[in-house]
Amino acid sequence: MDAAGYKAVWIALFANLSIFLTKAVAAWIGDSAAMFSEALHSLSDLVNSIFLLIGMKMASRPADMEHPFGYGKEVYFWSFIASVFMFGVTSMGSLTRGYHQVVDPHPIAAIELITIALLLAMIFEMFAVRAAMRAVVKDVGVQARGFKVLAASIKNINRVANPAVKFVFFEDAAALIGVVIALMAVLVSELTNNIVYDGIASIIIGVMLGALAIMLAYENRDMIVGRAAHPNIIKRIGDVAMSVSGVVDVKDIKTMYIGAHSLLVNMTLQTKPRLNIEVADDVVDEVERKIIKKISIVKEINIEVEADDYVFDWPRQKKNFDEIV
Repeated sequence: MDAAGYKAVWIALFANLSIFLTKAVAAWIGDSAAMFSEALHSLSDLVNSIFLLIGMKMASRPADMEHPFGYGKEVYFWSFIASVFMFGVTSMGSLTRGYHQVVDPHPIAAIELITIALLLAMIFEMFAVRAAMRAVVKDVGVQARGFKVLAASIKNINRVANPAVKFVFFEDAAALIGVVIALMAVLVSELTNNIVYDGIASIIIGVMLGALAIMLAYENRDMIVGRAAHPNIIKRIGDVAMSVSGVVDVKDIKTMYIGAHSLLVNMTLQTKPRLNIEVADDVVDEVERKIIKKISIVKEINIEVEADDYVFDWPRQKKNFDEIV
């Protein structure tokens, strides 16, 4: 189990629990559509964090006869379920509540309480986003400190292999944006005495969360089907193979994620001509050893050598053949 992803999900879970309780009380007392959407959002985030923890726990099981490559893809399945839950509960609920507020607006009560609740939620979300950004940077192995973490996390988010880290990052970012939208809508509604802005904010939050849910569902579906590694990782695998004495070319490299930090590699090598079988086998063993050592994400590797690129040590092979006959 990846420590960075595990820690990020636990932080998100406790943050979402605190935020949900704060928003739920304010939404119940204030009767604001935007506040209701944010409470629903935090409830969905809380449930999604639980789904992610289940997925990470299930994915940590060791390989067995039925699953020789392990259960690493469990985390993608549960992340997909979390995306579906986000779309069905949070997005649809926010859209419905916003629509009713626009069509049949009613006054917002306890505006001070709602404002305080949203400001507190904003502080909680900022801490959660900060932890998620650090998890992204750690996952991709980039060194960054201070404000550089923000730029590094945004730049490298598509390189993240762990869907839990990616999900939490987008989820927390969307939560922070949603809080800002809700706060602005409530204040504008109060200043203009036009409650429609409250409903519009709820609809905007619903659309944003629906789009996020669809995007994350597509990402996890892609990983379940069998996504290849990032081109940079594939290039590193080829470079390591070419550094081994006896290898003259890498003909083909196929990769597939079999877990958040587990990569399956199938590759075809071309070795120097006139190598006997024993030497060619030693070259293959050295390539495999170096790749696994230098690229820790590679957990399973299969290497083939093109048949025409090495030859039998025929005198020795003929002697063995004669002895058998």
